[in-house]
Amino acid sequence: MTAHRSKDRNTGASRWHIQRWPPLSNVETLIKLAAFGFAYAAFATSIGRAATPIVRDAVTLARMAILGVLSLGLIIATWDRWRQREVISMIFVLLNALAHGLLLAALLRGAEVDFWLFWFATLMLLGDLIKIVSFYVRPFPVRSLSPAAGTALTGVYAVGYMAIILLPELAVSVGG
Repeated sequence: MTAHRSKDRNTGASRWHIQRWPPLSNVETLIKLAAFGFAYAAFATSIGRAATPIVRDAVTLARMAILGVLSLGLIIATWDRWRQREVISMIFVLLNALAHGLLLAALLRGAEVDFWLFWFATLMLLGDLIKIVSFYVRPFPVRSLSPAAGTALTGVYAVGYMAIILLPELAVSVGG
């Protein structure tokens, strides 16, 4: 991983750069890119639906709330990537935010996206579990975070994705 971030001679601002990422970070990225495909497909199925919120049940409402919270976190992450000026992570966080936003839009439109949402959340959870492991393997993927802080932040997302996956099952067992 390269630690060198060059500065512009005229402004003193950090220049955009491309960092070499550790192998586990590359695996995490590829898995999450596949997850984004499921989110984009979910949105495609919602095209032509009413653009007004259609909540089918409490599980859908809870899933929308979780995706909304996770999306807000990605706005903060986008600002952080902008400050870091790292090209790959900036592109990735934008694709990630887009995936979350489009999936939320599909749910808001009342589209039947359970299949797409399940695979999105499952792959995102898998990617986050790999990311958590990567915080404890050198070189660390994020130099500005301690392994404990990285695990805690990533853990919030992992719990969110796990809740998205398990909510329908929990609703059935509580209701049935």
